[in-house]
Amino acid sequence: MSEFGRLASIILAKTPRAGRLIAVGLLAVGLLTTPGCEDDGSTKSGSLAHPFTNETVTVAVPNGLGFSEVWKGLLDEWSEQTGAAYRLVEYEDGTADKKDLPTGDLIILPFVNLGEYAAADRLGPMPQALIGGESSTGWLDFFSGLRERVLTVGGAPTLIPFSCPVLTCYLRQDLLEKAGLKPPRTWDEYQALVDSSSKWAPGLSVVEPWGPDFRATMFLARGLAGVKNPAGFSVFFDIDTGEPLINSPGFVRALEKSIAAVSKLSADVKTFTPADCRRLILTGKAAMAISFEPGRSDGKPIARPAGISLSFARLPGVRQVYSRTSKTWETPAGEGINDATLVPFSGLAAGVSKRIPAKRAEAAWNLAGFLSLDRYEQAFANVPKSVCRESQLTGTATWVSSDLRPNEFFGYCGATAESLRQSNISAELPVVGRPRFRKALTDGLTAALEGKASPETALKSVADQWRAISKELGVDRVRDSYRKCLGLPAAMKQPDLPESIGRN
Repeated sequence: MSEFGRLASIILAKTPRAGRLIAVGLLAVGLLTTPGCEDDGSTKSGSLAHPFTNETVTVAVPNGLGFSEVWKGLLDEWSEQTGAAYRLVEYEDGTADKKDLPTGDLIILPFVNLGEYAAADRLGPMPQALIGGESSTGWLDFFSGLRERVLTVGGAPTLIPFSCPVLTCYLRQDLLEKAGLKPPRTWDEYQALVDSSSKWAPGLSVVEPWGPDFRATMFLARGLAGVKNPAGFSVFFDIDTGEPLINSPGFVRALEKSIAAVSKLSADVKTFTPADCRRLILTGKAAMAISFEPGRSDGKPIARPAGISLSFARLPGVRQVYSRTSKTWETPAGEGINDATLVPFSGLAAGVSKRIPAKRAEAAWNLAGFLSLDRYEQAFANVPKSVCRESQLTGTATWVSSDLRPNEFFGYCGATAESLRQSNISAELPVVGRPRFRKALTDGLTAALEGKASPETALKSVADQWRAISKELGVDRVRDSYRKCLGLPAAMKQPDLPESIGRN
């Protein structure tokens, strides 16, 4: 065995599992820089113990989340381990809505801005050292649907998620058990529980977050299962033409059912946020709610009346999905229920710039692994976290609010995992210009909810506005940013044909 081989065996044998990602990266660097015959262990870029000497990694983080205070010690530690220097810069969240994206080698970005990065071809692919590795640290540890439909950009693994919340049904389990009822599997079953709530939950409400700022998300979460089948990609736009699909029969039916459902709830739901809905069910004022866990906070736990127990279920599915190919409503195979998950609608991820030297990119990815594995809880102590990996399911009780009891917490994580494992996932409007498309949708939904326009007319108006926005931004640019965010490559450009051939 070579001297390098003996050193590798010693390092891996003595390194705790949580630190092996960095160890593997360091050994890979040593292997790449070790010639065929043994040498004195030194390289031009630094020793095996300090593989990134002379490299400086610029880390760009959103302003106002406390990264500059929390990360200094962590970055100093990583710098000492690897020999690299770093520069931490903050940018105003929302910069990605403009033409100038934040400058950095390692970029912590809100998921909602991903379309801008995809359109600018800004993010580079993940190195093989991070894709492989142990099951508890590698690419395959991420929930499969999240991995393939969100973290893969343009056909290549690209992002490391830190938080990716999922809308979930909160249910008063004590009341359901007393009435002999089960959690809903379809939206029709959910509505039946709403309609009969006066019998099994007298005096309590059912709440959904239909406030203006969350209205588009709530509608798309409700409607996705009726328009998205596991094998399809075109949901909001046609992936070949870029044509808006928001006024398809599937979305029209979803809006009709949403309006009917909201009409049977308290008028206050039109102002509610997910936090409002969560608070109402925790305080015993609601029997069902749609919300998500915000992460641990330093505030006092919400006071809960005695006897309340909660359970959690993924958002319901549907028994009919609209097929754009056959232009008919089809019944899903198997159990006859189509489930779909709208995610991400918020959250944070790490990516590495595509336009930097290979050695610096290697250092940036190494730092991303250090923050997301070895020092995850410290690095993201001040921002909400959520389960994104299989290995996180058994050790995340300290991440969320103490409002949930241990059994409830694991039930919530189970519903989240179930939602993120499936392949039938779609991000919320993952395109360049997302804020403008989303505002147009919110305006159309508001008109329909207030009875100023029929669902069909409202969504046709939204589609017309989306076409105008796409034309202004560039139809191909919008379409290709959408494709890349779905994990697909940009559309193939058709070659220009001679005029004589084009006429034939």
